[in-house]
Amino acid sequence: MKNECVKLESIQPTEENHYSLFQEALEQDPQVFFHTTAKRNLEAIANQGFKSSLDLGSGQLASVSYAKKSSSCLAHIGTEITDEFVVLAVRFETLDATKIVVNMSDIHVFSADIQPSIIGYCDIPKGFMYS
Repeated sequence: MKNECVKLESIQPTEENHYSLFQEALEQDPQVFFHTTAKRNLEAIANQGFKSSLDLGSGQLASVSYAKKSSSCLAHIGTEITDEFVVLAVRFETLDATKIVVNMSDIHVFSADIQPSIIGYCDIPKGFMYS
């Protein structure tokens, strides 16, 4: 598995744009979701796909979560950003699978065999601030 990770143009998240990081076309697409991770993980995700923290041996979650809006990724990493992060925009062909749980604001994928295609990513630099 090799996904080419293309850096996408991001927009400044503000209250007016609902703290979105990407253009409206991506934010409004029902098949597009967002995932945040430390930037150092980007190459591994591109080469090996998304893995749960349980599969990585770094936690107990058996699923990979994807937010319906990029602003949820900012909420996930908090307001004091002390590391470099990326937010990936991904596309799922279908959500109709027994190993995908669809929630109000996110989805959880419980199988490493279900991998979205990576559309691209934007950087969240150390010290990033939004208003």
